Amino acid sequence: MPPLLYIILLCAVLFIMLYWVLSATGPKERRLRFKIPHRDMFSWESAQELFKYLETEEFYLPADSIKLLATDSGHLRAYWRISPGKWQKILKQLGSRAQGRELILRIHQGGTNLNLPDVPVKKPIGSYDWEAKAEPGCCASLGITGNNYTPLIISDKL
Repeated sequence: MPPLLYIILLCAVLFIMLYWVLSATGPKERRLRFKIPHRDMFSWESAQELFKYLETEEFYLPADSIKLLATDSGHLRAYWRISPGKWQKILKQLGSRAQGRELILRIHQGGTNLNLPDVPVKKPIGSYDWEAKAEPGCCASLGITGNNYTPLIISDKL
């Protein structure tokens, strides 16, 4: 008889625990627990492994300047920042586009133009990557095309 008593007591304890768990969450608490929270209650988070894709070299780019960098893969990247006053002055110099004048970004080496495509600049702040190997003595310039190329801003050499 003791094994039968043990089984009955064990079943009774399990049924009491099951009843307690199921009755602890009433209809009101169940609704609150599964309510969809508002979108503003969350904060943005990012996985740590994604940080390897961020720029590792931070720098301050002053107004009216260009910075030319060699990336980890050996390509060239140019950043530029033009102040609003100078940007308006450049737009006045460009005048009508019918004259063939355009603001472009160009790469030079030792005073000569490398055989890389010129990049038309549409915004006062931006960046551009060239898939060309970085060579010492390269510099970037932002200038106006027309009959000839007139550089307005020139970066430091690599």
